[in-house]
Amino acid sequence: MSIFVSLAHQIDQWQSQGLLDQETADRLRLDVKTRKNGFGIGGVLAVLGALLLGAALILFVAANWEVIPRVWRVALILFVMWSGYLGGAWLQRRSESGQGSTLAAVFAPALYLLSAITYGAGIALIGQMYHMSGDMTTAALAWGVGVLIAAVLLRAPILTAAALGIGGFYLSTVLNELGGQVNLVASYRWIMPLYILACVGSIIYTKADKAMHLLAALTLAYFLTLYFDIENQAILILMIALGAVLVICQGRWPAFERYSYGFGSQLAGYGLASLLIALFIFQVEHKDLFNSYEAGADAVYSLAAIAICVFALIIAGEKSGQLRWFAYAGFSLHVLYLATVTVGTMIGTSGVFLIGGLLVMGLAYLVTRMEKYLHGTPAKAVSVHDGEQQP
Repeated sequence: MSIFVSLAHQIDQWQSQGLLDQETADRLRLDVKTRKNGFGIGGVLAVLGALLLGAALILFVAANWEVIPRVWRVALILFVMWSGYLGGAWLQRRSESGQGSTLAAVFAPALYLLSAITYGAGIALIGQMYHMSGDMTTAALAWGVGVLIAAVLLRAPILTAAALGIGGFYLSTVLNELGGQVNLVASYRWIMPLYILACVGSIIYTKADKAMHLLAALTLAYFLTLYFDIENQAILILMIALGAVLVICQGRWPAFERYSYGFGSQLAGYGLASLLIALFIFQVEHKDLFNSYEAGADAVYSLAAIAICVFALIIAGEKSGQLRWFAYAGFSLHVLYLATVTVGTMIGTSGVFLIGGLLVMGLAYLVTRMEKYLHGTPAKAVSVHDGEQQP
């Protein structure tokens, strides 16, 4: 709710500065007051409640496994799963049509999530009960695909987000199997890209904007898993190339936002993150392209990362707030690292803290000035008072 309070305060400021007339300001205040916040504390508590109910169901069935007849076990799982899906669909339809209260919008995602958890538990429990052959990676993939299909059929953003989370769980099962039964998990190399593409379609279709962050995290996790699996530098080079393309498209291709369905600024931010992570892996593993000493290689990589951050800020910083913060973080960390490596070899510990403190304060000043520049704020504030401009 705080976002709407701050927005109302901003409207007051715009009106006092003469940017809004009385009628427009009143209409904006009314819109802010009546607008529903789709993810308030009630929604958070409802989702947490669904998670607890799902855990309770799993523990109940597992604890009374031998007592409950086999048919009733399956029936209980199916009943909870379909009740959640159908109940959530009914509440979602009432909320969208305006017939239901805010409770409908709050509890529909919770019921969907409860059904998704029950479906995953059902796969594991029924597979164990009927002694079905398989492994954890296959079960996780079946769980994710089933939830993704439900997300599309019900047009439920929460299920799209859940499918992305389950995709991360699938990758974790793959990592646990790496070095063991490699043939068992090697299929993830082509399955995961298809799964990610299906999640992209689901995000667009269900309008799950917030799930874009989970998609980016899952994609980065896939690239990193692939690299640690086959240990091929070409994967890191691909991450760097894709990141650079996304940043350049955001900064120099005006139609990028339209063709990326409005996700351009987020894609550019995570593209820069992908680029910096790949460069950091090169740096950590001392894959020196210049055949110099390790310390010299570290300095080269850090200077390259700093230059990339500055370049990203120049060409796309004004259009992507997320990219700016990734660039600020990368720039600051590498500057501090260079100071630690170079200064730390010349002066004592107190001097390192002194230089570090001065650098942090200098970075704070640079970030503040950069934010003002990118937002178009002039160096001298101008206020409007009694029809006169004052510096």
